[in-house]
Amino acid sequence: MTTFELLIGAPAFWERAASDIERSRRRVLVQAMTFEGDSAGRSVAQAIGAASALDRRVLVDDYSRFVVSDRWVAGRREKLPADLRAEVEATHAMFAELGAAGVGVRRTNPIGPLFANYPARNHKKLIVADEVAYVGGINFSDHNFAWRDFMLRLEGGGAADWLARDFDATWRGQPRAGHTDLPGVTLRSLDGRSNASAFGDLMALIEAARREIVVISPYLTFPVTGALARAARRGVRVRLITPWPNNKPTVRDHLLAAAQRSGFEITLLSEMIHLKGLLIDAARLVIGSSNFDFVSLAAEEELMAVIMDPAIIADFEARIVQPAIAGAMAGGARRISPIRGWIATGALKIAQAVAMTARGSRRTAVAWEA
Repeated sequence: MTTFELLIGAPAFWERAASDIERSRRRVLVQAMTFEGDSAGRSVAQAIGAASALDRRVLVDDYSRFVVSDRWVAGRREKLPADLRAEVEATHAMFAELGAAGVGVRRTNPIGPLFANYPARNHKKLIVADEVAYVGGINFSDHNFAWRDFMLRLEGGGAADWLARDFDATWRGQPRAGHTDLPGVTLRSLDGRSNASAFGDLMALIEAARREIVVISPYLTFPVTGALARAARRGVRVRLITPWPNNKPTVRDHLLAAAQRSGFEITLLSEMIHLKGLLIDAARLVIGSSNFDFVSLAAEEELMAVIMDPAIIADFEARIVQPAIAGAMAGGARRISPIRGWIATGALKIAQAVAMTARGSRRTAVAWEA
């Protein structure tokens, strides 16, 4: 039997996960796209380093060598602002210390010469601690911990073993696509090359909606927006929740334009969020690392969970959807000019073409290096 727990906010998630890591004796497997040497990142690293588990390993995407605190750090370090340079050096020192403590550390999907492999990121967020696993959207850095987000804790029922096998495949540099059906949840791994199959299943869920779809995401784009538009045209109520102060404002402008064209109900929040969830007819809840965007479809490795457990769905509605709608910005949804919307969508279409070129990129996991 699998038990579920929705942990909303980084403090609630990390308090629970740190305890599970401390109690672990068999394995501690940790994976993230962003893992930085700041207060949040070091707290995670310290817990891993202090764990008594026989098997302690970390996978971090190569992204963390080039982007720190949402700022580009490639190039000569002496050219960086002092605070950013210090954090870059602290990040490299943190992973060196983990290695010295006997923790295996590898980075996934090296960006390669001329950054040709940049779009092909490993976007998974995962913790396996003995028979407990966590999936969701929280990365390990101060700014990610500050954003409103959540993780799903799964215990028992084979979830941790299946996710550990997925981790092992990535560790070997052989990421896999696959899924497992467990009581109350289907777990799915996307390998960055054959993601169309998983997205096809997601589209089928949207096409099957009859009453209401609620989506919360800061980065939602096509093709999912197209499927939502079709749902709205056949009479399904489509409610989109997204932040106005988005760290990717081009995506926000695309979403505002899509809502204006397609008749979505859009709720704008006054602060940045990193929540991702798609709720269909209050019966199927899709969560995980995917932003439901073209990058996730084209090139990224992801973990997704389709939840059928009524208690978790009710909890998601009560503690995420309803507070978000209640906390919407005054004045309702903001409107943008059609030209601004066209420009935003055009820019994202160009980015999609670039991402598609990375689909066939070689996926590897190699030792972390400064």
